[in-house]
Amino acid sequence: MKFSKIGKHTIRCVISEQEIQDLGYTIEEIMSNGERTQEFMNQIFDMAEQSFETKFELGIKTVRADFMSDHTLALTFSEHPGSDEMMEHLKDIVNGLMNAIPQQKWAQINEARQNEENPDQVPVYATIVFADFDRLLRYAKNIMPPDLPTGQLYKYEDRYMLILTFSGMEEGSLRRLSNLTDEYAQDILVGAERKAFIQEHGICILKNDALQQLRQL
Repeated sequence: MKFSKIGKHTIRCVISEQEIQDLGYTIEEIMSNGERTQEFMNQIFDMAEQSFETKFELGIKTVRADFMSDHTLALTFSEHPGSDEMMEHLKDIVNGLMNAIPQQKWAQINEARQNEENPDQVPVYATIVFADFDRLLRYAKNIMPPDLPTGQLYKYEDRYMLILTFSGMEEGSLRRLSNLTDEYAQDILVGAERKAFIQEHGICILKNDALQQLRQL
């Protein structure tokens, strides 16, 4: 189990499946989004506070869970600070997204970017969740063309799911996109597993170039 701190408002934990079992939980319980899930999250959060000898005291905690390709679980705990610290919090959110992508994946992306024959060799996916179409549309219209990733739009349980592919994007573009995501989106889900779930269970609205088509509305 490894803890790391991202700014003042975010803590990240990477834990293996065996370590989850050693704590008395199963992967199925963690994914169920039930009472056992909450117990597990609270226990990990308490352990993180003990590890850094600090406490979150500014507001409500939020948790993002990302299942990684090496069978580890990455948990990102954040708090909502007051308005006077919002800019610093935005930086934490951006760094949280950046850290959700393994460093070895960034190396692969950079290598693929230099491969002229196949620049999209290594796909990196994120599913951006919007509570309503109005916020989705404003999000799309505020993204400048140099920062436009390719994507698809789905609807799942009354929410709009924008699946974006970040392969080939510069890190500066990703940071600008992340700032807009924090402003307009309800949640962000990182990883191919989340993408596959939405594609299987959601309703496809725009199959190709979703952001480009939304900007034309």
